[in-house]
Amino acid sequence: MSEAKIINIVSGKGGTGKTLLTAVLADLLGNENNSTLIVDLDVFVRGLTSLLYYHKKERLELIESDEISIADFFIDKGDLDISGKAKIATARYRTFDVVPSVSRVDEILTFTDLMPDTKSEAINLLSLLMKKFKTQYDFILLDSRAGYDELVAASHFISDVSVCVEEEDSISKITSNNLVNQLKEDSDSPIFRLTNKSRSTGQSTDNLAVDNLGLVPFDMDVMKTFGTQYFWTDITRTLYRSSIAKAWNNLSNKLGWNITVSEFRATPFGSDKVEKKLQFFSVKDRILLVYGLIIGFTGLLYPLIDISWIDNILSQPDGMVRVLAMFTGLFGFGLSAWIILKNKK
Repeated sequence: MSEAKIINIVSGKGGTGKTLLTAVLADLLGNENNSTLIVDLDVFVRGLTSLLYYHKKERLELIESDEISIADFFIDKGDLDISGKAKIATARYRTFDVVPSVSRVDEILTFTDLMPDTKSEAINLLSLLMKKFKTQYDFILLDSRAGYDELVAASHFISDVSVCVEEEDSISKITSNNLVNQLKEDSDSPIFRLTNKSRSTGQSTDNLAVDNLGLVPFDMDVMKTFGTQYFWTDITRTLYRSSIAKAWNNLSNKLGWNITVSEFRATPFGSDKVEKKLQFFSVKDRILLVYGLIIGFTGLLYPLIDISWIDNILSQPDGMVRVLAMFTGLFGFGLSAWIILKNKK
């Protein structure tokens, strides 16, 4: 079996949505029968480990008695003999595996005992960690912590590619620029950027820099259902998921990997462009809004058009049908107005 491709997911600051994006990407790869592993290197925030905690029905102990977590691995300097444990923990989450950052989701850690002291030590530790998994998987995704330190530098150094997840605001751009420039100084490994939670509706990825993989739009359904039992079912129909798929296919093409994932999503409008303009509405509200407007215009225009043959078919007086059409039109506009007012905040 060939060695796994290692993708390092980083960000200049916290809150960019890096961890959820990593999980969705892993699920996309897993759905295409690619054996995929995520390593949660963000041992203090531990977002992916928290997802695993809920997946295991809020079980505090996330690993078995003969396993160690990422935090334990760092504390013991990669020596399993020190811990007396047999292996590094992996747990199944949907279509991919996760190496949890800690053994208990509420575990308290001491930074000075945990983090590598130098870049060379961090590189050696991560290289040793990857050696234990590289022949078992097609892809290994590293969910690195936000910002820059020895471990982030090392994760970039040992990876085939790094992806910096950023937002459109000025602060995020500045922190991403700083991180990308620093990582380029550390290593020749390729690094790309991906704009997450985008509010832009008209910008095409053709206008983006060559190292930018695209825009992942803000999607109301992702925000509303995240953390609920319906999340992974609902996300399959979102612009968010299909945009991550497009970004991955773009990356795979740039690197010559030619390993693609499905970008398909069922859309009620036939075009993503319409929905991107309504990204602050849920899919259900988008449907009610658009079709409410269609009903409204159709109903109000009906009395102005001579289509008496419909009246004859319905065997109704001409005036009555037109009045009903006008009320139908007003109902359609009323429905759209209600959706807009409901989502105004």
